[in-house]
Order: sequence, then structure tokens, then C-alpha cells
Amino acid sequence: MRKHNQLIGYLLMALQALMLVMAYTGTSSAPQLFKQAGHFHPLFLHLPIAFIVLLLPIALFSKKENHSINFLLPIFLHYTAILATLTAILGLLAASSNEYDASTIFNHKWLSIGTALFCHGLIYVHQYFASNRKIWISSVACTTLFMITGSHFGGSLTHGENYLSFENNQKEQSSFKPLTDSTHVYNDVINTVLINKCLECHNDKKSKGGLNLVSYASFQKGGKSGVAWVSGDPDKSLFIQRMLLAMDDNKHMPPKGKAQLSGDEIFLFKQWVIRKADRTLTYHSLEINDTLRTILERIVSSNSVKKEIKLYDFEKASDSKIKELNSPFRRILPIDVNSPALSVKFYLKEKFDIQLLEECKSISKQIIEINLSNMPVDDKVFPLLTSFEHLEKLNLNGTLISGKSIEVLKSIKTLEQISLANTAIEGINTEKLSGIPSLKYVYLWNSKTTVGDIQNLQKKYPTIKWDSGYIPDDKELLKLTPPAPVNIDKMILDPGETIALRHPLPGAQIRYTLDGTKPDSVNGSLYTKPFPITGLTKLNAVGASPGWLTSEPSAYMYFLKGIKIDSVSLINQPADKYRAKGALALMDLNKGTVGNLNLNWIGFRENTMKAAFHFSEDKPISKIILSLADNTGAYVFPPEKIIIKAGPDKDHTKIIGSLQPQQPTEQRNASLIPYTIDFQPAAYRYIEVEAINVQRLPKWHPGKKEKGWVFADEIFFY
Repeated sequence: MRKHNQLIGYLLMALQALMLVMAYTGTSSAPQLFKQAGHFHPLFLHLPIAFIVLLLPIALFSKKENHSINFLLPIFLHYTAILATLTAILGLLAASSNEYDASTIFNHKWLSIGTALFCHGLIYVHQYFASNRKIWISSVACTTLFMITGSHFGGSLTHGENYLSFENNQKEQSSFKPLTDSTHVYNDVINTVLINKCLECHNDKKSKGGLNLVSYASFQKGGKSGVAWVSGDPDKSLFIQRMLLAMDDNKHMPPKGKAQLSGDEIFLFKQWVIRKADRTLTYHSLEINDTLRTILERIVSSNSVKKEIKLYDFEKASDSKIKELNSPFRRILPIDVNSPALSVKFYLKEKFDIQLLEECKSISKQIIEINLSNMPVDDKVFPLLTSFEHLEKLNLNGTLISGKSIEVLKSIKTLEQISLANTAIEGINTEKLSGIPSLKYVYLWNSKTTVGDIQNLQKKYPTIKWDSGYIPDDKELLKLTPPAPVNIDKMILDPGETIALRHPLPGAQIRYTLDGTKPDSVNGSLYTKPFPITGLTKLNAVGASPGWLTSEPSAYMYFLKGIKIDSVSLINQPADKYRAKGALALMDLNKGTVGNLNLNWIGFRENTMKAAFHFSEDKPISKIILSLADNTGAYVFPPEKIIIKAGPDKDHTKIIGSLQPQQPTEQRNASLIPYTIDFQPAAYRYIEVEAINVQRLPKWHPGKKEKGWVFADEIFFY
């Protein structure tokens, strides 16, 4: 046993010497394989913690004459010190990512090293002072204190600041403020989603992947893999790509086990990026039927965690009655699962009939919200609305009402909010609402009630909020949104087929180029009518109009259909999770988007991409174009080499062309890149295409020395 302890002691001294060298010199230059070992830090750390915790009761309650304890304790102390030292070494490797707050890392590092050294010291304290219980117990207590303090800082790194404090550390969700004319899309909604779902791992104290979300500027900067978004293009925006990865993918965000983003929240981010990730974008500047506006309303209404649930003294309507009244054109829902109060919303104005509202009188006592937005109702609806005695919110936006008989609503003693945006109501009729004592909000955006009328009403009746919405500044110059193709999903054209462009602003000019250069308000061809392409084409287009800033360019890649392929087979198989339609993906004329590599793409990493194409027609072939994805942040690189072999059959082939694509020298935005290989024209019945993926990623890449991916979605022959 003595020899065993001596050997363990020598190993312990060697490990602690290594630990101290690593602590003083740093681990940033350590080989990537060693850094990867840092991932085992959380696995090891619980063992020395448990051993140290056990030491305290052993020291307090064991007796001097207990020979079994005295025999086994030195072995126990040696292994406790070994585990504490290994944990500290793995922690030093894990810290090399520089993703955590420097001051917290400093405290955690040296307290953990101190714990390991104290554990080593306990071996000698027990050897020489076991009979002196004061020294022995004090030493164990001191080691335990070091361990607890170090664990506090470790918990702060992984679970948030003051994790082990005695305060109530239960994370509270940030609530969404009600939508008003002053609501900012980023500050009030997007930032709240980030706080609730993402900030735990991406903050000043802990920035996983180098991404910090505490401010718009740090969010925009992105992290180690590149910028967070590409303005106007969600498919090329890295943070959205990570949201759309498979849940089991290590790069999926938020990570598996954390609260995930809802479909509406992901859609919110995509719509915001489409609008150039504009920090100044406001809710009131969005049109009533704008998709982004609808998403904002849905998220805020369904996720306001601090929303007070009002208590009502009326009974619930029967489930059978609600089920009977619900239809594709009328939706009746409880405002909360525990409340008897109901809201009613009507859909599809072409199918609306006033009878749909009449039928709701059977549950009139329970209805507190009625939404008739954009329905074809006029002033005749007002007497019918008075039947709903508990009505609190009424939405008449976009209806045909003039307000001449609106004063009948005074009989509804509970009405607090009425929306009259995009209606013909004038100031003289709007004032009639002032007689409703319970009224708090009146929304009048784009109505015939003038700004002057609204200002006078606000002065005269200050207890009511008379909301005029957004009033534009005549001197303010806004940037146009980019133009887009009429058929945005069709990127593969027949010969002679044309491209049509559109811009949402009537009268806006569209200027475009087909040679890869960027147009502006004066340079580039002026779009007047649809035009054809003659081959592989990169379209760039901008929108321009007097009084507006020229839009950012939009970019689209177009391919011409090539020679018909009879069949295709894969010689090498793709990765299991990136199979799409298999070999058919290379000839089905369905283009993939780089924002979603799970759809229409086949991905290769362990095997090179190698496929065989068969032709029955003896047409001369002189060119092949490979449509490949490029996303350095996701380890998707250009191939090291593309090799084309051809012949009458698979047993009689020769190399007819090859290409060595230029490799990136730094992280870049995701994109689709076509690679063209020209060769001597000839008729071939069999062609093999091989794209050899990068076998060792470059030194500048976080995954250096690992294999890269090749993703293909289509191969064309001309």
C-alpha cells in the first residue's frame, strides 16, 4: 500500500506542476485536441466536490483508534487530490475559449487551483498531525471553504451570476409591454425575446461563441463564426441559420434542453432581418395587414407573462355552445384558460354576414372583446353591439362606419378601448365617445379625425388617450426596401423564359445588373419589362425613387435548364442527416437555400461527393455547373478539387476536366456558389462528378484540422 501511495504521490506532483504551468502560461496555444478535452470539466468536477464534502464528517466524527479509517483515509486523500487537480486542468482548457467574464474566470481558476493544492496538503497534514484534531479539522474545513467559494464562481459562469447566493435566483421572464404607437420592434419585442431565450449564454459575463446580446451593436457584431445577420437576407443570416438547425445538432440555438424559440419568434426574427434589421422600426409604421405587425401582435398577446387576469363574476359559457358557434369565419376563444371571459374575432370579409354577430348574443354576457377589423360593417352595427353588456374592447379598424350614431355605445358601461383606424369617422362624431365614462383608449390612425381634432380632444378630455398613431416627418428620408422577382422561388429557367421584377412602392424605379456588379440609383439597366437570360446569371437590383434613399441591393442567382439527364446514382453516400431526396436532389430542378441545408441539399463529409450521370441522347456536352453551398461558419467550404470523368460507360472513363476552387481566408457570409468546369465538346453516355471536400480546415477556422463539408443541390450539363 505504501508503494501505491508513493506512485500516486509522484503522479499527483507531476499533475500539479503541469496545472501551475498551464495557469501561468495560459492554454490559448494548446493543440485543439487538448482544448476539446476541456469539455470533460463538468463531468469530473462533481467527484472531487463529493469527496471533499465527505471529508468533513469523517474528520469530525471518526475516532483516533478507528484503524479502518486510518488505513483507508490516505488512499482516499490521494485520489481526492488527483481528481481535484485533473478537474482544475480540464477547467483551464475549457477556459481557453475566452467566452466567459474575465474577473469571474480569474476567481474561479485560482480558487480551484487552491482547492487542488489544499487537497494535496491534507495528505501531509493527516500524516503528521492526525493526532492533533484541531489542526486536522481546521485544514479540512479550510479546504471545504475554498471548494465552496470556487464552486460559487463556477456556478456563476455556467448558470448566471450569484448562482450559489442565498438570494432568490429563480429567473423571471421579461414581460412584453402592450403595443402602442411608441413601441419599437427591436427594443420592446425582439430584445425581450433575446432576454428570455438567449441572454443566459450570451452576455457580458458569458459570451458563448463570442456572441454578446446585451446591446444592438454587440448583437450586430456577431461572434467567432461571423456577423449575426445579413441585412435583408434571413437565409444568409447566421443567427437564423442556427435557429433552424436540427435539435440534435451541436450548433442548434438555443441548445437542446434550454427553452426553445417558438415558430412565431423565429418568424419575427426573419421578418425583422428582411426589413434590414432596422433598430428604429416602430409598430405604428407597419401597415394594418403587414405580416410583421401580425406576428408582433400574436407574440405580445400570447407571451405577456405579467399580464393580470381580471376576475369576472359571470358564469362560463358552455363548451358545447362555444364549439357550436366556432367556424372558419368566426373564432371564439377564452382570454385565459381560467377565465369565463371570451373574445370574438371574424375572418374573411367576403364571407361575413351580420347574422354571424347576431348569433353571438347567446353568449353576450361572457364576451368582453369583439374584433370586426376589416369586416364590411357600417353604423348599423352600433345598436347590435349594445347587447354585449360586458364589452371592454372593440376593434372596428378598416370598417365602413362613419360614427354618426356611435353615441349609442354609451350604454355599454364597461367599454375601455375602441379602435377606429382606417375609418371615415370625423372629429365631430369622435367626440361623442367622450360620454363613455369607462373609456380609456381611442385609436384613430389614418381616420378622418384630423391631428388638430385629436389634439383638441386630448386637451378637452385628458382622461382618455386619443391616439393618432405615427405622424411622419416631411424632412425624414427613409430607405426603400429592395426589389424582388415576381416569382421568387423560381431560380431555374427554361431557355427564353423571362425574369419579372417588382417593387412594393408604386412608381419606384428598379435598376439591375447581370454581371455581378452592384447597381445604384443611376448605374445599371433600368427595368421596364421582363427580360430573358442567356446562361448562369447573378442578378443584382435596387429600388430608387425621389424623396427616398436608394435600397440595398438584392441578389439572386439564376440557372438555365441544361441537357436532360436520364438518371443519376450516388457512388459515395452522403451523411445520414443530409440525404434530402438522395441522388434525385442533383437533378430535380428544386433549388435549395443556404439558410436551410436540411431541404433539397445532400451533404458529404466522411465521403467525397461522387455521383454518376447517365444520358441516352448523343448531345455534345462542353460544360458542367455545380450548385454548391458556402457557409464557413457551419464548416461548409468549397471543394478542394472538382474532377470530371466521362466515357461511354463506367468502365471506360477518362478525366475530361477539373477545377480547384479558391479557398476562403476568413469567415464569410453564407451563400450559394456555382462552379463551372469547361471541357472539349463531345457526346458522352456516362459522366462522373466528384467534389473532394476539404480534409483539414485552415488554421484561422475554429474547427481547424477537422474535415469540411460539401453540400450540393443541383448539377447542370450544357
